[in-house]
Amino acid sequence: MKTREIAPGSLLQRLYIAERLRKHRNTVQEFYELGSGNGYNARLLLECGLTGTGFDMNESACEKNRMLNKAFIDANMFEVQCGDFFAFEPEHKADLLFSCMVVEHLPEELEAAYFEKAKQLVKPGGLLITMVPGSMKHWGIEDEIAGHRKRYAAADMQALATKHGLKLEHVAGLTYPVSNWLLPLSNRIIRKKEQHKLALSAQEQTVLSGNREVMFKTDYPWWMQVMLNDVTMYPFHLLQKAFRKNPNALILYSEMRIL
Repeated sequence: MKTREIAPGSLLQRLYIAERLRKHRNTVQEFYELGSGNGYNARLLLECGLTGTGFDMNESACEKNRMLNKAFIDANMFEVQCGDFFAFEPEHKADLLFSCMVVEHLPEELEAAYFEKAKQLVKPGGLLITMVPGSMKHWGIEDEIAGHRKRYAAADMQALATKHGLKLEHVAGLTYPVSNWLLPLSNRIIRKKEQHKLALSAQEQTVLSGNREVMFKTDYPWWMQVMLNDVTMYPFHLLQKAFRKNPNALILYSEMRIL
């Protein structure tokens, strides 16, 4: 089983997340993750010294998550729960709720439930780190096969925070311009490999979105780690930071504070 996801966009996102977590290292120790998928973001959080629990509806993804993060599970640093996040009743509150590519799947009533659940799960003064697809003008085949409802702008994240009684402290567009350069190729690969998902229900698309295996989109041959890794992508990380306010960024990262 592979131990790293080396898609260029994913590497850039995780470089940014790790940098932001270092800024919060004195206040964030425990997390809940909604939409934990195959466990790659959870692994990053764990490698940054956090402990936590990951939730996902996809049983296959949960099993891969457990395999990937077995050492952390064995050390009682991590737990995977496969089931309905909204039904979870916490024994205590964490410092962070992390979600990546989740909110854009939610109809309005579940969006409200998500933020209410966040307030139940996270301590007052704690953080919500939320990542969503950015730039509505770049709506395309990947949104359609994954069951997305919209793409977001920075103003949308401010509106969400205001609507749900949170304080938006940080927002940044990620992966620009690398993901934009690769977008035409990405769309061709998705049309070839995943177009059949257009026939599925939105719920089915959502469940499957956390466990995709598409060569040269989500998966790469192991030897490509020589070309795609944190070191080789670091100059592009600096570039994405320089362009973090660009409205064409395809990923939007935000930090909201529980009041």
